Amino acid sequence: MLDQNNRPMAWDVLSSETRVKDRFIHVRTDKCRAANGDIVDYHVLQCHNWVNIVPFEVDTLALLLVDEYRHGIGGPVLGLAGGAIDKEIDKDPREAARIASMRELREETGYSAATATLTLESMPNPALQDNHVFSFTSFDVVSDGKPSFDVGNGEFCVTVKRDFVDVLTQLSSGELIMQAMHVAALWSAARYILKSEDLPTSALPLRAKVRDFLLG
Repeated sequence: MLDQNNRPMAWDVLSSETRVKDRFIHVRTDKCRAANGDIVDYHVLQCHNWVNIVPFEVDTLALLLVDEYRHGIGGPVLGLAGGAIDKEIDKDPREAARIASMRELREETGYSAATATLTLESMPNPALQDNHVFSFTSFDVVSDGKPSFDVGNGEFCVTVKRDFVDVLTQLSSGELIMQAMHVAALWSAARYILKSEDLPTSALPLRAKVRDFLLG
């Protein structure tokens, strides 16, 4: 049940049926023949690719987070600005993601970023979903006015400024619980801060703080 590359073989899709489809989600059921011959009905969530951004205010190096109600758990969650990539027509997926990450930051916080560097590409849940999430980091974030929330979608965020190392400390201790993809993005940003050869000079004090925290 291994392919020519010695990897698990793909399943054969015998039939496929859409269950739910709207602007946010597309649920389909595939009848599959697994590599061992089992016949399985498998539900797949077809989603747009997602983005998030780890943004640092240019003057203070404060990390900008958003506090937002999340209906899945019925309460507010502190996290990163982010969302879905609406369209990727005629665009490289990573470039589309970079543009979308800066758009989401501006819409949810009222802050803008001139640049954003991809620091992580991951898969939210490949057992059930078909999309990727792209995480970016920016060090040139400035206030650009008021947020412009998505109309008709109940969106409302409160911008929260935090010390980056304090956030890493609270994540490590369990005092702060966040969406898993945001946690991964933050730790990837920490690695980028430590390892990057083109880190902006303005962010070098942040590198020293992250190094002290990790070696500490």
